[in-house]
Amino acid sequence: MISAIILSGGNATRMGGEKPFRKLNNNYLIENIANVLIEMNIPFTVVFKHLNNLDSENIQKQHYMFEKYRQTITWDILNNKGPIIGILSGMRILNTEWVIVLPCDMPLISKISIDKLLNYIPIADSKKYDCIIPKHENGYIEPLFSIYKKSSIRILEELVKISIKEDKTFPIRRFIDELNPLYVPVDEIDPTKKTFVNVNTHDDLKVVKKEVKNKK
Repeated sequence: MISAIILSGGNATRMGGEKPFRKLNNNYLIENIANVLIEMNIPFTVVFKHLNNLDSENIQKQHYMFEKYRQTITWDILNNKGPIIGILSGMRILNTEWVIVLPCDMPLISKISIDKLLNYIPIADSKKYDCIIPKHENGYIEPLFSIYKKSSIRILEELVKISIKEDKTFPIRRFIDELNPLYVPVDEIDPTKKTFVNVNTHDDLKVVKKEVKNKK
């Protein structure tokens, strides 16, 4: 019923690139997400940057991920076109009715927070929602810690066609605007909001390292 996409294709310019494989204590950043999914028996695919960006170091690390987790890996089908390309690239090889999208740079995601999000699937099914999106009180949404119906791939494909034709990049909000979203309060997913902490800079990474260390 559910599978996952770990988005790992961003440029990470504020960190000097290669965010998935930054070290977070004894693991790579991406492994914190993968380990939770393995614990929950949720199959997943990792979507890396377009093949044009591959070098020998990338290949070695991506091979490491495959060997360790034995889950599929794939690559953005278009270069530098944002997260909607990552979602489309992952959805193309997954066959479950629902797909949970997770970013590689939110290492405090937990089994509990994912479970709470998954609990909304019966409501979404019964009321014909296309996606389940956490939403903050100020209106900010968390589209990269969300669940999408696999059937929404048709809309993604149409957006990508327009993106190619007009040579533009669409924000993920443009995709969600085409869907029937079920918005859920972030407090219902994680009252501490730590789940939604992104690692975008080296300073962010230092803060999260302390948080992870303190949890042990």
